[in-house]
Amino acid sequence: GDITALPTKEVVVTTATTVTGVGGGTQQWIILGTNLRVAWALANVALILARSSATSIDQYWMLVVFTNVGIWQLCARPEKLLSLRSNMRGNATSAAGGSAIKTKLGPTASSASTTVTAPRENSDKPIAGNTTVRVAKVEDPNINENGDQLPSWTLINSSNIDVRSHGYLTTKKKIPSPGELYECVAVDCFMSDNRFPEIAPRVRLPDVKFDGDDAMDSSGKHPWKSPDIFIVSVSIPTEAPRFGQSTDDGPGLTMVGYFKMKDETRRILRRIINDAGTTDEALESETDVQKRIANGVRLWERYCSEAPLDPSFQARFKLIPFANLEELGCPSYIAKYNGKPVLIKRKRVTGFFDDHRHSTGVDVMEFDISLHPFPYLFKQATSYLKDYFDKAVASFGFVIEGRNDEELPEVVIGAMQVCYPSPKFTVNGEDFFGGTCPKSTAWPKISSEDDACLVSSEANE
Repeated sequence: GDITALPTKEVVVTTATTVTGVGGGTQQWIILGTNLRVAWALANVALILARSSATSIDQYWMLVVFTNVGIWQLCARPEKLLSLRSNMRGNATSAAGGSAIKTKLGPTASSASTTVTAPRENSDKPIAGNTTVRVAKVEDPNINENGDQLPSWTLINSSNIDVRSHGYLTTKKKIPSPGELYECVAVDCFMSDNRFPEIAPRVRLPDVKFDGDDAMDSSGKHPWKSPDIFIVSVSIPTEAPRFGQSTDDGPGLTMVGYFKMKDETRRILRRIINDAGTTDEALESETDVQKRIANGVRLWERYCSEAPLDPSFQARFKLIPFANLEELGCPSYIAKYNGKPVLIKRKRVTGFFDDHRHSTGVDVMEFDISLHPFPYLFKQATSYLKDYFDKAVASFGFVIEGRNDEELPEVVIGAMQVCYPSPKFTVNGEDFFGGTCPKSTAWPKISSEDDACLVSSEANE
């Protein structure tokens, strides 16, 4: 059930329908929607009529059961469902010149709906943050420089997010976060038929620079594990679960935050690395222990070092969501959890923490949160809220759970606020990453005539 990103050098082709040529080959037929239910009914009718044969009653009912179980397994198989929606669009994505280009195939004697994922140069990737508009205030117009209406985003003060205080194990008191370790520099927002894992290798990442950045080791790298860029994606299901569907993936809204390490965080990291015994008083000028972030920096550095290999430590990643649920008329049993932290406990199921330094050449790590495997009632609520996304303002904070005074007070890693992600003008993820989204892509536009020429030349090759 887990969906993991493919290596950048791997090419995967999935085919919905193929037509056998003269030299032979295999055929695959797929029945969809109402036709599938009709076929299922006809199969059962045929079995009922077959009762007139010489089979015994026990053998007959065993045949009925095995037939229906077999059909159900074919319908419920996750890998079939994951590829079905994208493969039946009637589009083909071909690898050309080291990049993937989606082309439309007309009705021919031999046609196939094929999706190809191929390695691409960085200049061919869509630009991170091009699917949204940054605004100063929530009510500002969400129109980009080309006049396109898109979801907007704005910075949020981490002091609006409550975290565990120093001494929490005794007092159980929460306080406003004393700061944040990273600042949000870009946000993406898109709808898709399936969750997109590992965003970092798919986009052109923000170019980040730092003041006085001289803390390099002999290999030219920073001596700490904390990344310059931290990416968090949150995938929210938008359809209620149905019989025969995979529960770990499906249609949804994904919001991606790109965060740059703050200079203050780097300054504290330098001192921690240079002198492991440095006291908090030497690391910060702040005298109030509840307003210090040094313990949060230490915890984050340890998390980046150990969590990728330690599932129990990775499970300390907390999502703190907050939205205008009362304005949206959300049921009280859901609204009462507004602003409450959620531990993302299940590694490679709900939480995916990956180091992309080698695959991207950039100092970047990423934590993907999938809410698709969450319980049935939760997904019923998110499917209800889908109709109100055009009025929704959602904030997200990310924290590593502190469990002793050496790790407290907790400090927000990063926070973002997404405004009005209406499906009406939210871009399609398949188009965004495939290079065919006119609102957000950095790819050149291709006319229908060019499409035909490209398909013809690819066929000749």
